[in-house]
Amino acid sequence: MRYRSSYFHLVVFVLLASFSSALQAEQEVYRWVDDDGVVHFADRPVDPRAQRTGLHFESTNPDSVQKRLMQRDYEENQAAASETEQAESAAIEATRRAEEARTRDLQCNAARERYQVYTTAPRLYETLPGGERRYLTENELAAAREEAQADVDKWCD
Repeated sequence: MRYRSSYFHLVVFVLLASFSSALQAEQEVYRWVDDDGVVHFADRPVDPRAQRTGLHFESTNPDSVQKRLMQRDYEENQAAASETEQAESAAIEATRRAEEARTRDLQCNAARERYQVYTTAPRLYETLPGGERRYLTENELAAAREEAQADVDKWCD
């Protein structure tokens, strides 16, 4: 019989403890604004202007928290993927521009060399399919020099 009595006292104690913690969850807080306009909160009234404000605590819904965390993780992953995609796209664009600049540089050098040869050579010729040379006329030479100058203008900035 003594065992049941101590068990009963234990149950009553646990219930009272849980009720007291539930009552403590709804405590009073005092709020006031000082002369500088700063808002203060305290558990005891420190200033005569303090107004009693009640605090109410509610348990958090675990499903709601989990949903918010999953949404935040999803958004962070999307942002990271977008940043990665932008970085890759920028790297591809930089590579393309570098290749284009290298190609333009090569074409410019070739055009300048060709123009240099065309303007300094007294005569130009073209090689025929049989290996023979046909020398350009003055008009053809002038046209070839103009074409070489146009290539320099096109490829060199």
